Amino acid sequence: MSISARIEDYMEEIFSLEIEGRKATVTELASRLGVTKATVVSAVRRLVAACLLEHEPYGALHLTEAGRERALRIYRRHEHLSFLFAEILGIEKEKAVDMACALEHAVDEESEMRLLAFADFVFQARRQGLSWVEELLAATQDTCRLPRPLVMIPENGKGIVARVTAGGLLRKRLLEMGLVPGSLVEYLGTAPLGDPLHVRVHGTDISLRRDEATTVWVCPCREESGEKEGCAPCVR
Repeated sequence: MSISARIEDYMEEIFSLEIEGRKATVTELASRLGVTKATVVSAVRRLVAACLLEHEPYGALHLTEAGRERALRIYRRHEHLSFLFAEILGIEKEKAVDMACALEHAVDEESEMRLLAFADFVFQARRQGLSWVEELLAATQDTCRLPRPLVMIPENGKGIVARVTAGGLLRKRLLEMGLVPGSLVEYLGTAPLGDPLHVRVHGTDISLRRDEATTVWVCPCREESGEKEGCAPCVR
C-alpha cells in the first residue's frame, strides 16, 4: 500500500513523540497536527494496514520496526533540511521548518546526502574561520542581484547576462546577437502591445520576442564608482 506524504507526517509526529518520551495517541496527534480525530483515525488505519503502526484499542500508537525505520529517515531528512535553511542560509527558524516539512517527502536519499555534505562542508569551514564562507553567506543575502529572466528587470534597467537557457537554433541566434554570458544588456522598453522587447547590447539595439527574452537570464547591476557590477556569469 502506498503511503502519501501527508500520511508520512503522522509517522514523523509519532516518532517525535517517542523521542520526547511521550505517548502517541489519536487525541495528541490531532492536537499537534491541527486536524480532527476522525482524520487521524483514517490515517492510523492506513498505517496499520501497511504494517507500519500498531494501535492499542482506545490506547497508544506504536510504530512497528519497519515504521520506525521509515519514520527515522523522514525525521533525519527534516532535520538536515532545517539545518541547511536556518543555520547555513540564515532563513528564519519557523520558516525554515515549514520549508523542510514541504520538501522532506520529495527529496530522495542521494539528494539528501548531497545537501547534507554541502551544509556540513560550509559549517566546518565557518567554524575554521575561512574567509570565503562569509563571502558566500553574504552573497545569499544579496537577493536583489540574483539572476532573473530579462523580461523581469525594470524598463531602462541594466544587467549582466548570466546564462541563456534556450537550446537549439534559438540559443545559437541569441548568442550570435551578442547575448553571451558576461555581456551588459540594457532593457530599453517594449512595443505598444507589450511584444517585442527592445534591448541594447554591445551598443546595438535589437528586438526580442517576450518568450525569447524569457530565456536570457541577467543579474541586475548596480552602478558604483562608475563601474557596473553584476553577478559572475555562468555558461550554460
